[in-house]
Amino acid sequence: MVRYAPDHKEKTRAAIVAATAARIRSGGLEGVGVASIMETCGLTHGGFYAHFKSRDALLAAAIEAMFANATDAIGRFEEKYGETALARYVDFYLSARHRDDGVGGCPVPVISAEVQRAAPVVKAAFEAGLNRLADRLAKIMVAGAGRKGALALLGEMAGVLNLSRVVGDAKVSGELLSGARKAIGV
Repeated sequence: MVRYAPDHKEKTRAAIVAATAARIRSGGLEGVGVASIMETCGLTHGGFYAHFKSRDALLAAAIEAMFANATDAIGRFEEKYGETALARYVDFYLSARHRDDGVGGCPVPVISAEVQRAAPVVKAAFEAGLNRLADRLAKIMVAGAGRKGALALLGEMAGVLNLSRVVGDAKVSGELLSGARKAIGV
């Protein structure tokens, strides 16, 4: 009988979630197939059900992880930049670097259009993640901006970032990013 370390199942689940998050970023929600994710992780398709009840449960777990990373990033900006954290975060969010990073960054522009057609558990994971992200962003915004201000800022930045990714003309893409940074004015 093969004996596994006590944290083997937890590490395996984390690897499956990470592989799924990467696949979502590169191919969207529809790009996630259970068999291919398990193969990527060097596991069998049958082993999937020891970790998740369904593909939708896997998608929800991956979305939760994506939002956790995005929320943690805001905390890192606050730690590093203090009072200028918001301006630095906006500069990062609306940068060519973030635009060109297909596997990192904020999940909102990556999957928001697809989530509206997803299963309820996937929608719920997205909404919970968005709420946590907005709550965290509100902490580095000016007093009084609050949650509504954070949601508005996220919506504006995600929309502009998404447009900048779609536009084929590099000059126009850059103008979208720089124009939004200027309009936000933090």
